[in-house]
Amino acid sequence: MTSHTEKSTAEEDSDIIEFLNRKLANLSVASDAAEVLGKNDDGLPVCEVSMLLPQYAQAVYNALHSSVRQLRLAAVVRLRKYLSLQNVDERVDNVLALEIIPLLIEFLESYHDNLLQYETAWIITNIAAGSTQHTQTLVAGDVTQHLIKVLTTSTNIEVQTQIIWALGNIAGDGAVFRDIILSAGVIEPLLYILTHYDKYDYMAVRITVWATANMCRGCRCSDPSWSLITPAFPILGAMVQLNDIEIISDACEESLTSAVHLPVLRTLVNIASGAEKQTQSVIDAGALTVLTSSFLTTKNLTLRRDACLAVSNVAAGTYKQVNAVLTEPNLIESIVALLWDSDMKVVKEACWVLSNSTSLHNPNHIQIILQHDIITPTLHHLRNPATPHEILNKLIDTLVNILSVGDLSGPNSSQILANEYADKLASAGIVEALFMTWNNTTVNEIVKEKVRGLLERWFCGYLPRNDQNGGEIEEDIASIEERVSRLTIMGGVF
Repeated sequence: MTSHTEKSTAEEDSDIIEFLNRKLANLSVASDAAEVLGKNDDGLPVCEVSMLLPQYAQAVYNALHSSVRQLRLAAVVRLRKYLSLQNVDERVDNVLALEIIPLLIEFLESYHDNLLQYETAWIITNIAAGSTQHTQTLVAGDVTQHLIKVLTTSTNIEVQTQIIWALGNIAGDGAVFRDIILSAGVIEPLLYILTHYDKYDYMAVRITVWATANMCRGCRCSDPSWSLITPAFPILGAMVQLNDIEIISDACEESLTSAVHLPVLRTLVNIASGAEKQTQSVIDAGALTVLTSSFLTTKNLTLRRDACLAVSNVAAGTYKQVNAVLTEPNLIESIVALLWDSDMKVVKEACWVLSNSTSLHNPNHIQIILQHDIITPTLHHLRNPATPHEILNKLIDTLVNILSVGDLSGPNSSQILANEYADKLASAGIVEALFMTWNNTTVNEIVKEKVRGLLERWFCGYLPRNDQNGGEIEEDIASIEERVSRLTIMGGVF
């Protein structure tokens, strides 16, 4: 029976807060489909915002092409309000039917007119929040290049923020679009903002963190774009510690969690899933300390789970990296405590940490792990008929790793009994717990096979004796299934 380390990327669960959607429309809180436009005589027909297109498409088109600045701005504002209502996809179709991509680029580069730039960037943001086809239209029209150009040259924070939002939406539509933006040089201006976050307002920082996470999402160390995002790793590691009072003064703790901590955690998970160098960058940034002090014990379920996932990815690394996990003050204590968590997804990730931390079969690592009481929660989960098989699988892998280190001899069964860890585990009740797992009708065959392997290799001396052989332990233990069945019939033997 063998064990192996694995690294995982952050999964997209249904309970992830809305802010972490890959694409986000900038929907105005005050948007009202029945709002009447044109009451202030902006030069366009009076109408309800929801009825703007296609009914007044020609009037809007003419205003957009007008040489009068106020009329152009009025048309852009109307389109922004129209796209800020619900049902974005349908409305994007109506806006794109105007064939105004070249105009949007022209307005975006109106450096003397920040308001026009801002409203235009908002329109692009919500177009990019539509379907993949809508995003493709923007990319085909070379909008991304111009967005990055204005981002790097504008000094207006509101304009920069809205552009970053648009770029985040485009990158969030898949690896192809993400790589196009990365190749255009988007990381440098994003990291400048994160590095100088104290000079920017709260919204600018939260949008930049989210967009940067989208730039890194799904990018593997084997991808051509990997080298483009590696400069983000140490900065994102530092962002986990962001707790600037000026930035969060107008936001509650949950808002900070949704806007900054969670997307950064997700990015750290994916970074730590990379090669040795990338995993080490997470450690060097001090992420283990922050994960331990701020996230493994937080009341926020998603943060706890993702923090465990980040730690387990680090623990799947080299000897030095596993050491960093095992010697980080209070980290393993927190992981063991999470074995009792009420959420099984958190428990599963905590089990992954233990499995990966012991996977190198290093005696020093095993000794450190066993300084903590992992046996009591392990017995609890093995005995519990409701324990998910993913948790059972990882707990058994951990037991195999521990017992393999304690194996001081060859395959002879009488010598195997000398395994000090097998004796300690048996005394703690592990054999009884393993039989309870075996007898659980909901357990899958993979787990059952692992239980069988554990009993055959390390615990044959604790199995029912064969009376026909005078009570001696059978040397041939291939009949373990029969003896497990016999134990079930006897009931309560242990």
